[in-house]
Amino acid sequence: MKLILTDLEGTLTTGASWRGLRRFYQQHYSPLAYNLFFARFLPRFPLMKLGLLDRQKTMTAWMKAEIKLLRGFRPCEVNALAEFVVFDEMWPRVRPDVLLELEKKRLSGVQIVVVSSAYQPIVEAFARKMNASAIGTPLHFEDDRLDGMNLPINAYQHKVKQVGANFPNAQITAAYGDTLSDLPMMEMSAQPVAAYPDAGLRRVAEARGWRVMPMVSSRWTDE
Repeated sequence: MKLILTDLEGTLTTGASWRGLRRFYQQHYSPLAYNLFFARFLPRFPLMKLGLLDRQKTMTAWMKAEIKLLRGFRPCEVNALAEFVVFDEMWPRVRPDVLLELEKKRLSGVQIVVVSSAYQPIVEAFARKMNASAIGTPLHFEDDRLDGMNLPINAYQHKVKQVGANFPNAQITAAYGDTLSDLPMMEMSAQPVAAYPDAGLRRVAEARGWRVMPMVSSRWTDE
C-alpha cells in the first residue's frame, strides 16, 4: 500500500482548531468559561515562540486544560463540534495548491492520510472532505460521556508510531508538514515536502534539499 502523509493545521489550512472550538463553545455554552481558560494560557505562547517554553509540553498542557471544558459531552455533541470547527474555521481557509496536489495523487491511486495533533473527531471531519484517512489525538469516553483524551498527543515522534500502528508495512511515498512537530513523520517518507514551513522547518528543508511549497523565486521579473 502506498501512502502520502500530511499534517493538518498550517499545512492543509491556515485555520486553527482552537479558534473554531472557541467560537463553538462561546456560542453554545459559556463564553466566560472559555475566556478564563484562554487568559490562563495566553502568556505562555510568546514564551514558547521565543523558545523559553517547550513546544510539545505547552501543546499538551493546553489540550489537557481545553478538553476539560468539553468533559461530559456525548459523542453526538463532540461530532457536532468537530463539524463546526471544520466547516466554519478550517475548510474555508484551505491551501488550494496543497489540496489540489494531494487530490491528484489520490486520484492516481495513492491513499492520503491526515496525521495531526488535533482531536480525532476534528481530523476525521476534515479528512472526509478530501476522501482521506485520519489519525489524530484520540478521545476517551466513559459511560457515553467524554472523559478526556489519550496521551501523548499525536505530535513529533508519536506521529511515526501511530502511522506504523495503523498502516504496518505501508510504503510512505511522501509526507507534507509545516513545523518541526512534523519532522519525524517527514523523515520516514521517500519525499518530504515542507508546505508553507515555519522558520525552523524551512532551515531543515533547505539544508537537506527537500522540496518547499510554495517555491519562492529569488529573481524579480517585469512579467
